[in-house]
Amino acid sequence: MLADLIMIVHLAWVIFMIVGLPLGLLVKSPTLRWIHFIGMMVTGTFAALGMYCPLTIWEEGLRRAIQPDFSYGGSFLARHLGPILYPDISPALLNRASMFWGLLTLASMIIWKPKVPSFRKRKGDP
Repeated sequence: MLADLIMIVHLAWVIFMIVGLPLGLLVKSPTLRWIHFIGMMVTGTFAALGMYCPLTIWEEGLRRAIQPDFSYGGSFLARHLGPILYPDISPALLNRASMFWGLLTLASMIIWKPKVPSFRKRKGDP
């Protein structure tokens, strides 16, 4: 089911947004840090504006199209990943946590500046 695939992608996104900052600092990968930074700025912007993540909207829309009275008791993935992706806590708290992590990511980019990744061919590259 497409909604389950979106849920898996969403979970992978959430995990990357959480572990991307320490992982990028640990492995000192400029590319990883820039990808995480851009993703976190998008996530933080949604949170600051009080908007739902598009992945949430798409997934729920697909599930409700099939089952109008949908709740996370349906498929195996929805039943088990739903509570992880959508914990029973205040949306305001989740927004604040996202904004905090975004600001922490921004601070890390300022304090420990990564190199700008170069995608130009080097001399001798095929």
